[in-house]
This record gives sequence, structure tokens and C-alpha cells, in this order.
Amino acid sequence: MRALRDAGVEAELASPAFYLEPHYLDETPRPEWIVNLTVHARRPRALRVASRSVEVSLNATRLLGRVSAGAFDVVHVQWIPFGEASSAFMGMLRRRCDSSGTLLVHTAHNAAPHDRPRADLAAIRQNLDLAHLLVAQTDQVAVALARMIRTVTPIEVIPHGPLFVDRELPGRAAAAARLGIRPSGPIVLFLGLLRPYKGLDLLADAWPAVRAAIPAARLLIVGRRGDHGVQADLDRLRGLPGVEIEESYVSVPAMVDYHALSDVVVIPYRRISQSGALMTAIGLGRPTVVTPLDGLLEQVRGLESTVVAADVSGSAIASSIVSSLQRSGQLMQAASRDRERIASGSLGWRSIGRATSEAYERGRRRFGARA
Repeated sequence: MRALRDAGVEAELASPAFYLEPHYLDETPRPEWIVNLTVHARRPRALRVASRSVEVSLNATRLLGRVSAGAFDVVHVQWIPFGEASSAFMGMLRRRCDSSGTLLVHTAHNAAPHDRPRADLAAIRQNLDLAHLLVAQTDQVAVALARMIRTVTPIEVIPHGPLFVDRELPGRAAAAARLGIRPSGPIVLFLGLLRPYKGLDLLADAWPAVRAAIPAARLLIVGRRGDHGVQADLDRLRGLPGVEIEESYVSVPAMVDYHALSDVVVIPYRRISQSGALMTAIGLGRPTVVTPLDGLLEQVRGLESTVVAADVSGSAIASSIVSSLQRSGQLMQAASRDRERIASGSLGWRSIGRATSEAYERGRRRFGARA
């Protein structure tokens, strides 16, 4: 939202209060439902955006009514992976946007079925094609949308920015005290929704070799289980020395503390076209280990603080983790440089805000939305 405002966009954020972390509410009093972040625009015909609309809202009717009345130039729905389930809300939103001449944009995050080889691609395509314009956050996402899902909706590629890049990390001891975790030893962090495609099995394969090379190393696995298919992998990991697992939703303050506590963040995925967890680690200035997947390589291109495994295997991931821990001080300094450089470059939020605003303008011209 700040990036859009900096680009001259007059914007409103729509989200149920329970989706909002406390730091969002630092900027405005707690709303009934819609969080008003309207600002004075620096452009004469600024776009008005309803961003992050979610169908679980008790006031969805209110939002839909405002769309029907032409209150917005653009409605941008973000971070809702519709998958194969039909979305009544998106269907209603599309009809109201059509009737009012409003551009409907959807950021297609994690749209590809990474761990469902028999997924109903036609159903996924039907949901995505309810938008007038899709935003992909890597070229790999755009390729998957066009070639695998075969969406007919136009696609704009706008990078996924580094999350929390403007936050100061707390000290390691203070973070450990809040989390109730011992701060001793080198700490490897895996954080995020626990799903089969994210390589927990590879991490279980890798960890004994890491401990053999660095006996004091610890592995923290933190996140909510997104699939029962990870049970066997979690059971294996629980039986390994130095592994600690916290299965729970992770608030933003806790997420920041876990990163402050870690020496390296591991992204051992088997399949992915982009990673929010990776951009969180980069934004918070932590070295990373990633598998050599095209989407991840695209996101870490030019970074000095990322160690790329030789292949997608437990042995390659183990070698990369050991290498990163042995060069921890050097990589930490590189991560700080990467954080500063990426924030001011094409992946930074200022650039993303401008690119998003320009995409809205192109979309409105393409679809003949009202001036």
C-alpha cells in the first residue's frame, strides 16, 4: 500500500480485521471492516484501488455495492489462491466490475498446482479468467499461467518485493527470549506453510550430514501444516538430533524474531515458481540456501548471500547448508548489502509501486475502462 501511495495512487485496503497484523493498524484507527488508507494523490487522475479484497468478509455486500456504484477505477485482488474451488465472490465481483467499467486485477500467487498432478486445470483457469488482468510475480509464474493453465487473460509480470525490508531486526538474545528458544549454536530456519512440494523430505535426508559436519547446528521448522501429506516427513525430522518443530500460525512479530535468531534460511523446495518465504528472508537480511529451480533462481539473480544447491537432493542441500554456516559471517555481511541494493533497485517497493500503477493504466486502456 505504501508503494502504491508513493506512486501517486489513491488507494483503499479492504480486509477483515482478523487478517491484519497490528503493524497495519499503526497507520490508521481500527476500522469496522475496510481499512481506509486514502491519501492525497499527486497525479490529476489518480487511480482508486480496492486492494486485498477477501470473500470471507461479513461486509462483502457493502464492497460489491461500492464497486457497482463505480467507486473505484481498479479492484485488485491479491494473495487469494483460488485453486479449483469455484469462487462465488469473484464471479459477483467480475459482473459488478463489468457493469461499472472497473478493471479487475488478480495477483496469481501460487496458482500452479505444485503437488497435485491431477489437478483440474480447467477449473483453475476458469477462476483466473474472471479477472481482466493477471499479475505474475516471476517470469516462471507467467509461463505456468500461459502454458500449463492456459489462461486467456492478459498477464503483467511485476516482481514480488522483499518483505519487511524497512524493519530493523531485534537482537538475537531478545528474539530468543520472546520465542522461548535457546539462542545457542548455528541455527537453520525453515519457515512457512508446510506442504509436500516444499521439500521437507529432502531436509530430513540432508540434516544428518549437516550435523555430522557441524554437531552444534540446529534446525527450526516453523509453520502451519497445509497438507496431511507432510506427516511422515515431520515424524522423520522429529527423530533427528538438533531439530525443533513448531506447528502453528506465525505472526509477523514472531516471523521477524525467528529470522533474527537464524544464521541461514533454507528453501529446499522440489517445485515452485516463486517464493514469498524467500523474499521474506531477503527482505530481513538473512542468507539463504535454495534449490536450483527456475523460479527461485530468477528471484535470487545477482544476490551474493544466496547459496544455490547443485541439484534437488538431500546431499546437495546438506552441502549448501554446511557451506553457508561455515561462511556465516561473510554471508551475513553480503545479505545486508543485498537487502540495501534490492530495496533501491527494480525489485524494490518504489519500483514495484510504479510498475503496478502503470499496469493499471495499461489495463484500463486495453479493456476500455472508464476514464
